[in-house]
Amino acid sequence: MIALYPSILVALTLQNADTTAPAVAVESPYTIHSGALELGGTLTLPRGATGRIPVAVIIAGSGPTDRNGNSLMGIRPNSYAQLAWRLAERGIATLRYDKRGMPGTKGTFDMTKMTLDDFAADARVAAESLAHDARFSRVVLLGHSEGSSLALMAARQGPPVVGVISVSGLGRPFGVVLREQLTRQFDSATLVRYDTAMAQYLRGEQPKDVPPLLGVLFVPINQTFMRSLSAFDPPGAIRAVRQPVLIVQGGRDVQVTVADAERLRAARPDAQLVVVPLANHVLKQTTDTTLQGQMPTYQNPTVPIMPAVASAIADWILRLRS
Repeated sequence: MIALYPSILVALTLQNADTTAPAVAVESPYTIHSGALELGGTLTLPRGATGRIPVAVIIAGSGPTDRNGNSLMGIRPNSYAQLAWRLAERGIATLRYDKRGMPGTKGTFDMTKMTLDDFAADARVAAESLAHDARFSRVVLLGHSEGSSLALMAARQGPPVVGVISVSGLGRPFGVVLREQLTRQFDSATLVRYDTAMAQYLRGEQPKDVPPLLGVLFVPINQTFMRSLSAFDPPGAIRAVRQPVLIVQGGRDVQVTVADAERLRAARPDAQLVVVPLANHVLKQTTDTTLQGQMPTYQNPTVPIMPAVASAIADWILRLRS
């Protein structure tokens, strides 16, 4: 099933969202115990909820992105926090957490040896922890961007995960999508240098001729992780998932495109695909088709996520059977 959610242009609907939890949401600290690590998180419950309710684990995207969807690299849309609050308004609980390596982590691990599997294991542990909590009826994994890949991986083991939501998730190999993004930002000479450097990097070598503005992509500590990410097959991963799947994609997303969502849907024809035409990668409304033009929505935590995104997710979760 493909659903096309119309843009919502009414000024009252798009009024600035608060940056603190609304009265309907009750938030408390939550710790995920993953092996020797403790990952700090925030559990959001609908105030006054009675009986067992569904809960979604919100899995963050790439890089130093925290539980709220904000990044140490100057990005602060607050999208995950807003999504948690909108779902609470619909009677759905959420757990959002800081990935290993973020400030909410307690314990030590060797980042040079980390792969996608390690981060997916953390999401899996979070789901299993919530499944043992009598307050919750069913557990859904909700991954955004790179978090979509982690959600698909974590769901492959089956119960207690009853459904997977991919939001702005890769549908093509990471390297293909990354180069597509770089093509819009750099000249051909820089891209040739990038291609050579990335080939060396993925072979386990440290490139010597790295374009200065792209140095962050070739940090030695991330080499093992980048190799695992580059080898990840999104269509194969979604085919391996036996639970119901929802795919949500913004039509104005310039990082991950509708083409990615369509490839995921082609691999799982029974999945529901929802395209929100004017939503960008951080789930906010824009008419601009350039990253530079969209940047204000990435940096302003008071701009609300599009109601259609939260509605599509809430509607799907509430229809799921445990």
